[in-house]
Amino acid sequence: MRSKDFVFHLIFGIMLVFFIVIVVYLAANCKVRPLSDAEYDKTAPFMEGWHTSDGTVLDEKTLRKINTVSAGGEISIFNTLPADSNDADALFFRAKNVFYSVYIDGEAVYVPEFGESIFYTNSTGTRWNIIDITPDQLGKEVEIRIRAAYENARCGVESFRIGSSGGVVLNIFKEKLVSFITCVLLLFVGLLLVIADIPINIRNQKNHELLFLGLFSICVSIWCLAELHIVEFFFDDSRLVQMISSCSLMLIPFALILYLKEAIGFKNKLVVPVFSGLCILGFTVCWTLHFLRIKDVHETNTFSLVNIMIAAVLLICTVVRTTVQRGRKQGVNIYLILRAVGLCSVAVAGVIDVVRYFSGQTSDNAMCARIGMLIFTICYGSSSLENTINAVKMGAQAEFVSRLAYHDGLTGIGNRTAFEERLDELEKIKDTASPVGIVMFDVNDLKYVNDNLGHPIGDKMIIKAAEIVNAAFEADGGECFRIGGDEFAVIMRGDNIKERCDKSLREFSSQMENHNSTPNSEFRISIAHGSFIYDSECGLDRITDAYKAADEKMYENKREMKAHQSTPEEYYSEIRGLRGNT
Repeated sequence: MRSKDFVFHLIFGIMLVFFIVIVVYLAANCKVRPLSDAEYDKTAPFMEGWHTSDGTVLDEKTLRKINTVSAGGEISIFNTLPADSNDADALFFRAKNVFYSVYIDGEAVYVPEFGESIFYTNSTGTRWNIIDITPDQLGKEVEIRIRAAYENARCGVESFRIGSSGGVVLNIFKEKLVSFITCVLLLFVGLLLVIADIPINIRNQKNHELLFLGLFSICVSIWCLAELHIVEFFFDDSRLVQMISSCSLMLIPFALILYLKEAIGFKNKLVVPVFSGLCILGFTVCWTLHFLRIKDVHETNTFSLVNIMIAAVLLICTVVRTTVQRGRKQGVNIYLILRAVGLCSVAVAGVIDVVRYFSGQTSDNAMCARIGMLIFTICYGSSSLENTINAVKMGAQAEFVSRLAYHDGLTGIGNRTAFEERLDELEKIKDTASPVGIVMFDVNDLKYVNDNLGHPIGDKMIIKAAEIVNAAFEADGGECFRIGGDEFAVIMRGDNIKERCDKSLREFSSQMENHNSTPNSEFRISIAHGSFIYDSECGLDRITDAYKAADEKMYENKREMKAHQSTPEEYYSEIRGLRGNT
């Protein structure tokens, strides 16, 4: 049977190779020009000949950065339309952060309208313009009156062409097609990661790495799409596109730092709250200035870009530190290296794009970000490939084996093996992991109940104890285990461990009291407990030591409970007496 399968696989492979060879050969020898190229040939550059009213010649660089006037100042630029062009049916150009109108032979032929709203910026954003030209206008003087929105180097006009408007549009789409597809894929992947986080954490709120990675990808892809300037062909409101760009830029560093916290962690606990506070402060200040009409959110993009630079530096430092540490412990790991390369590529690309943005000499501010995210996606996907393949292979079998090997048959919660392996896992990552809380429990009176009331009642007692512990701690992210006949343990991770642990212990005590106050209960629930939190300030070297410390506290509580509560002989004899009287 296997030999037959091999033959089928071989034949399919040969057919596939044959198909690829045909496609490559035909593509290499295709002599037919694409429609976009044929139409583009009907257009001609129109960058030369522009000048001001005093005769100052303007080159492409000067047109792109009109910094000769202050914000609100006006300037007119002039040129002469070609007189001998048969295909000159439109004048095409792109304007950025300027208000403008077009005149031919002194007559206004194009005065665009821009929407107004308190949410809009002071500029028009970036906008493509197509001005129809009639035959009688050929050879006439064209004037563009420009009013700069900002007093900086990012106001101007560019990409002047004259001829077939359809050819220009088709060629722009052709040039940016790969970039557009990359952005859409990043957006799709980000949405998938956000959705994938829901079932993974629906029961145990352990880690939201996928959620914040997805949100980071979504923010970057939205910003990249806005900076491609082709969505403006679909949305006439260029100011809306600029708002989308500025707002997504604010969210990128915040999402990145939250992802790093979940995926890698920081040694210094102040990094996340300080940087998050910086992002929140920037968001608040930028929008306050915007609504007060002091500076709009586009003018305050510098604050977001500085945050991105800081996040990029933190990303590089954290990745290098983690890679070196894990490399020393685990040896050379190609998947770890790939992941590090992917994360560093995002950081480096972000820094380069920030520098390019401040230079003001680029029409695509997100080019490097797209490349960096693409490298990151490839590297991250490659590093996860082996685990994904193994997970698919094992499937239901792994789930079944895990159920038998790591779950207690009586209570259904994790067993001692699962508990010890979890401690080993945490021990390996203790330097970069969040604080760990360990709570130990011991059920009192079990031997007496087994010997005097029977093992079935003792089993019910253990099941009820497990239900109380699990119900009290699972809601706050606790992992519950039965590690002995009458012993239980809980492991908690994440922020605010002490507050969450104390809250769960209060719920635990409340549920014990509720059970014991229930009339005609077959048994008393009396559970001793002790807890310890392992963090950088606990003074212990190993998580195992924290486990022992929690165990010692549990035995102290057990001795205290025995000193203050009735013995099982007294309790159950009294219960029998009461029931006999009734």
